[in-house]
Amino acid sequence: MDRASPVKHQFTNPELLEEALTHTSHAYEYGGQHNERLEFLGDAVLQLFVTEILFERFPDDREGSLHVYRTRLVSTEHLARLAKRWKLDEQVRLGRGEEASGGRSKSRLLAGTFEAVLGAIHLDGGHDVAREVVRSCILPDLDELPKLADPRKTIHEWCQRTHNSPPVYEVVAETGPAHDPNFTVELVCGGTVLSEGSGSSKRTASIAAANVAAAQMGIS
Repeated sequence: MDRASPVKHQFTNPELLEEALTHTSHAYEYGGQHNERLEFLGDAVLQLFVTEILFERFPDDREGSLHVYRTRLVSTEHLARLAKRWKLDEQVRLGRGEEASGGRSKSRLLAGTFEAVLGAIHLDGGHDVAREVVRSCILPDLDELPKLADPRKTIHEWCQRTHNSPPVYEVVAETGPAHDPNFTVELVCGGTVLSEGSGSSKRTASIAAANVAAAQMGIS
């Protein structure tokens, strides 16, 4: 990664970065390692650090809201935007077919590349460096998260528009003692289960399910 890159990390092992920027399509056509293993690592690193940062940033928010925030931050669409901030859409190495099919604009591919680069940063720089990189790249989005805590209105409007019927939130499981329950809710629209969410109340579980559906379908 060049010195003008928004990613504030200079790799001591440039081969890690090269691997992180190599899509499977490129490796299959030209040989070498692709980035799927680093993507696997980066996904776990991202989940951990985003969770820690949210836990510290929002000390008064309950589990359901924190789950909503995390789901939005690690969604494919958000990670694709972060990848573009890092100019990874320009740097990822693609095979000829993937290049021709518009791979540089595919959200899932860009999100995976972002996670792979984060995994490489973790291996190259260590825990603290990777955590600070995650903090710096999500910091601009943290203040907006409380406004996104209840996406049920958006989902309601989408279901009415696409299926001419409101969404239904069905409690499919209730576990834990009476003083500390955990509910699992399925979000159903037009007879199809769109997503599932869990929380300490039916409300927080339904909010979590709505947020998962919104993130998966790119609804905002």
